[in-house]
Amino acid sequence: MSNVNLQNQLDRNVSNIPGGGGSLGALALLLQIERYNNLEVQVRDEFEDMQKRNDWLKTANSALAALRVNRPADDKAIKDYGTFVDPQGNTQNIHQWMLENGIPIEQNKGDAAGVQSEFDAAISNLKARIDTANSESQISVIHLQSLMDKVNQTVELASNLVAKDGKAKESILGNIR
Repeated sequence: MSNVNLQNQLDRNVSNIPGGGGSLGALALLLQIERYNNLEVQVRDEFEDMQKRNDWLKTANSALAALRVNRPADDKAIKDYGTFVDPQGNTQNIHQWMLENGIPIEQNKGDAAGVQSEFDAAISNLKARIDTANSESQISVIHLQSLMDKVNQTVELASNLVAKDGKAKESILGNIR
């Protein structure tokens, strides 16, 4: 049974109790289900953000490798920054990709070529951005672990509430018999 169906059934069960309020156990369980649904949305969002960041890192590493390959061997030669193939199989222009991603790269009269020192600066800037993205990924993993712990605690509390409610009902039925 899905979370939505379970929640709808619990909503109907609580609203059918005389007095409209229902038992504290049922209300607490409803709150835990709502909390679980909220946390589930947060976890999905965090996973999506991590996936986007990982995709960007793969692309950035491909661009970095291409920059290193295209770097001129001597300090006087001017060479085109070139292209690279991203993880999705698309060919990207390195110069344009770096500009679109806000990574500093020389823009001398709008050309897409540079000398060795300009390649070195572009490589350094891209490596710095990759390091920043990796640090953000580590923080996201810690945040995701925290969210998963909260999800597990919510499920455990809901399970405990159901178990206690069941024991109470068994005890009442046992006393009636």
